[in-house]
Amino acid sequence: MDTTNTQTTLPEGTNAAVTSLFAIENLIKTHIAHIETVKTELGKQAEMFNDVLNNDTDYKKAADEGKEVNKKKAEAKQNVLKSPSNASLNQKIKDMRQELKELKGALSNYLQQYQKIADTDQIETEDGEVRQIQYSAHLIKLTGKFSK
Repeated sequence: MDTTNTQTTLPEGTNAAVTSLFAIENLIKTHIAHIETVKTELGKQAEMFNDVLNNDTDYKKAADEGKEVNKKKAEAKQNVLKSPSNASLNQKIKDMRQELKELKGALSNYLQQYQKIADTDQIETEDGEVRQIQYSAHLIKLTGKFSK
């Protein structure tokens, strides 16, 4: 495990906002490193547990039976989907799920714009209910995905 300190130190008399920004940046870096450490350890523990399960004869038998049942279930579903009306209904459900995903994405963008313009994290809906705008930020590695 790499325990190198990646925190940035600032000179005396640095602006409070800049100091706060660097403090948050250091917290983010520390948490990212800790998350990666926990992920690695979790992977090791999960692998050990899976080995234990796979070496247990009762579990292995039940898992194999489960796979067979799932296979039969998938075959039965395919037989049901051979009917044009059932296939059409299934496609309609998929399309509606995709539309819902797109609508939620657009709503998220609108809420961000609203929050910036109105300078508030609350909005009243048409039914009179006040709702709070809440975000969940996460990081995505750009290295490898968008190599320049």
